[in-house]
Amino acid sequence: MKLQTIFASALAFAFIQPAAAEGQNPIASGSAMAWQCAPCHGTNGQEFLEAMPPLAGMPAKQFTEAMIAYREGTRPAIIMDRVARGFNDAEIEAMAVWFEKQPVKQWENTSLTESQNAQKANSTGGQK
Repeated sequence: MKLQTIFASALAFAFIQPAAAEGQNPIASGSAMAWQCAPCHGTNGQEFLEAMPPLAGMPAKQFTEAMIAYREGTRPAIIMDRVARGFNDAEIEAMAVWFEKQPVKQWENTSLTESQNAQKANSTGGQK
């Protein structure tokens, strides 16, 4: 009887675990999602053009509020309203945190070593 109970428990566990894992929807890292911003806002958000504000160093709260306003249609936009609709709150927050950590510096003045160090720091949670 004890062996049957163990077998039944193991069998139930095998079926429950995949169902629980399927219910989870992990998000990409903030840096991975931020690459979608690069064509307009530059690599690591470090573009300083008149028409496109830099995202690097932007306070997370400011980024989050702007993206949500774009997504909800309460902030005027030509393109950003459509872009923002592709992200949920958790994804916007992940990008906001990532952009806030980026150095405020024009990309063309950033060395390859600085770029690699920024990527390493962001992938380890700010530790080098």
